Amino acid sequence: MENQELLQIFTLGRFSLVHNGQPIRHARKAPGKPILLLKTLIAWGGREVGAVNLAASLWPDQDGDRARQSFETTLHRLRKYLGDDRFLLLQDGHLTLNSARVWVDAWEFQRAVSAVRQILHQREHGTESLERLQSRGERIIRLYQGHFLARDNTACWSVSLQERLRTRFIHCMLALGRFWEQHDLPELAIHCYQKGVEVDDLVESFYQRLMVCYADTGRLPEAMASYRQCRHILSVVLGLAPTAETRQIYRSLLTRYPQAV
Repeated sequence: MENQELLQIFTLGRFSLVHNGQPIRHARKAPGKPILLLKTLIAWGGREVGAVNLAASLWPDQDGDRARQSFETTLHRLRKYLGDDRFLLLQDGHLTLNSARVWVDAWEFQRAVSAVRQILHQREHGTESLERLQSRGERIIRLYQGHFLARDNTACWSVSLQERLRTRFIHCMLALGRFWEQHDLPELAIHCYQKGVEVDDLVESFYQRLMVCYADTGRLPEAMASYRQCRHILSVVLGLAPTAETRQIYRSLLTRYPQAV
């Protein structure tokens, strides 16, 4: 981070705050409502979010004036907890996270995904392009430790961003993995698909590509293990069997490599 960015907010897979390189820890526990205000603000984009809307969401049982007063009190407590009033800007009834001083992993993740898409859409890929793509891909893998606020109870204000980021992660890992496959770099592809399974083990496409990549690199036991893992997870969590496409990949591997049975 640049020097002026003093607050880091981690929301992917966990929620934590780091101020000037040090985790923010409350003497007993983090203040519930102020932290909820911060999470809601991030989920709604973090920029010029209407205070009236935030107040109505966090205090739905209070009338307008009381909700507004509760909002102002909670904002004061949040600023005090974070240790710097400049992290949160309230202007013309709209609340904004000061991007000059605040870094959010979800924002950085989206920037990295956009960078990967831009490189993938290039017509030609030289050595420098491939290096940049690998670097951006690793950045995404490091950032995306899990779904947005995954440890919180699912709330209506967080679902939209959570699903949007989840979809971008899945699509990016699959697109990046297929790119590495097409450029005869299966180990890099496997790395992407393994990360996909680690984060979201209900996405069959990750298992399908792992089975193919493992088989193509002579790692037959791992290819079969990927199928068994897929079958087990789907059965236990969803009560479903693998799709016909996944079963077909498995059968083709048995045909090509009968010794793997």
